[in-house]
Amino acid sequence: MIPVISVLSALDTLTPTPLIPPLFPTIPDLHVALPLAQYLGAEGQGIVQAAHNLSKDQTRVGELLDQAAHTIDETRLEFGQLGQEFLSTAIPLACRLISPIPGESALRLAQLQHLANTYLARAQLRANELEQTLSPTVMELNTIALSADHPAELPHPGTTSNDLDSQMPGVAETPPAPLNNAGQAAVAAARSQLGTPYLWGGTGDGGFDCSGLTQWSWRQAGVELPRLAEEQTVGRAVSAEELAPGDLVVWDGHVAMYAGNGEIIEAGDPVQSNPLRTTNMGMTFKGFYRPTG
Repeated sequence: MIPVISVLSALDTLTPTPLIPPLFPTIPDLHVALPLAQYLGAEGQGIVQAAHNLSKDQTRVGELLDQAAHTIDETRLEFGQLGQEFLSTAIPLACRLISPIPGESALRLAQLQHLANTYLARAQLRANELEQTLSPTVMELNTIALSADHPAELPHPGTTSNDLDSQMPGVAETPPAPLNNAGQAAVAAARSQLGTPYLWGGTGDGGFDCSGLTQWSWRQAGVELPRLAEEQTVGRAVSAEELAPGDLVVWDGHVAMYAGNGEIIEAGDPVQSNPLRTTNMGMTFKGFYRPTG
């Protein structure tokens, strides 16, 4: 019964959780505040424009999330149907594992294992297809989140950017993070495998799964990682601002490698480069980790 359990467990892990779009707060019309801003000597038009841009982005984000939620719901239904289809074939085979006929049990077990491998591959392929379908949505959401059209900080009343600069003499820009040679080597190794087919449990002999790719890539850089994705939270946890090439992006059932310039390399089908993200098929995001500490 082990093959049956492994398939059901994999389907449960790969099935995306429902996406419930958030309820956004209403953005007030700030035009009515312009006379007051002018009276106080504040620059009010910038705040009004930022509110307008925020409202526009809010509408677009809602549209994107509604579309993504519909796509995810359809995929959840497909995974349910895939599980039912698998069980309808696997249960009769499992019932015939105990047989007085010599060789019958071994034959049925081999058939059951082959069936399990087939459905595991179909499930992973469907999960990869969903990830690729949602990738443009994730990219647009990231673009909106990083947009400079609605800055996080607005000028204080009566101040200009020159005034603010004059109040902070000697403040220099934050220097770039030091080069991580091992991380660069790991990225180079991962990049050399772009286009390699996805293989469940693969560690480089004909294909890779997600943790097999990161483990192999870091091994080329002289660092050994644990085998399973959720166990690759090794080294030092880093923030998104600290990310450097080679850092690992870890979920409870998937792992990718940060390649720099807002990109990651991961074992999809095939090994591919995608925009940086922290969501993956409803899995719990565990964080960013630098294996070299």
